[in-house]
Amino acid sequence: MRNALALLLFGALAASPVHAHEDAAKPVHTKDVIKFAGVQQNCVQTGKVKFGAGSEIKDCSVTRGRWVVTLDFIDQYQAQYCLGKVDGKCTQRAFTLFGNRAYTPNTEVLLQRVDPGSTVYGDPVVMETKYGDMMTIPVRTADGKETITYYRWSPGQKKGHWVAVESRAWLRDLAKQLPKGELIKAATVWPDVDSMSAQAKIYRAGGAEAGDKMAKVELGVSRNRFTLKKVTLTQ
Repeated sequence: MRNALALLLFGALAASPVHAHEDAAKPVHTKDVIKFAGVQQNCVQTGKVKFGAGSEIKDCSVTRGRWVVTLDFIDQYQAQYCLGKVDGKCTQRAFTLFGNRAYTPNTEVLLQRVDPGSTVYGDPVVMETKYGDMMTIPVRTADGKETITYYRWSPGQKKGHWVAVESRAWLRDLAKQLPKGELIKAATVWPDVDSMSAQAKIYRAGGAEAGDKMAKVELGVSRNRFTLKKVTLTQ
């Protein structure tokens, strides 16, 4: 029975769009020289963001541009793009995180992702934790799923960068600690970085709720992945 429940949980994990970080914003390595002035107001062609002459997408507009955080003297700004429009709707969406060292003219791309036009990005939130500075980016995907991607700031000797933090594997360890005949819906459970914890409603096999039973989880971070530290089952 326990193995059957684990398979149910793993099936939910496989459906989660950030299980392998294929949809997460990724570091961009480019030799492009990008002027910092105007990056919050004007689209920049870099990485996977392409538009204009010679591209299938002819136009781009910035839908949101703002400062996010300053780390190691690097001011970081998000820019969200609407790429192309058909009947008033974006063909694609793009999220780019720029980094600019104070009082210098150029900027670089720290993270970037491109998604279908119905994708909605939330504002990045950066929090200081005992595991270092961590950032979350909430995303509602084209199919309506709510996801969160996680990153840890790695200072580095010359310059810092964001490292993706795997956020789903700890659920396998949680599955092993649940009573027989009970499971959680993994796609609805996400770590809370501020408290380094998570809460999961418990269900019976077949999908019925197990009353008010919850799993309260204390989490840690090791080797750029969330890890299970303690589980408390409550009624």
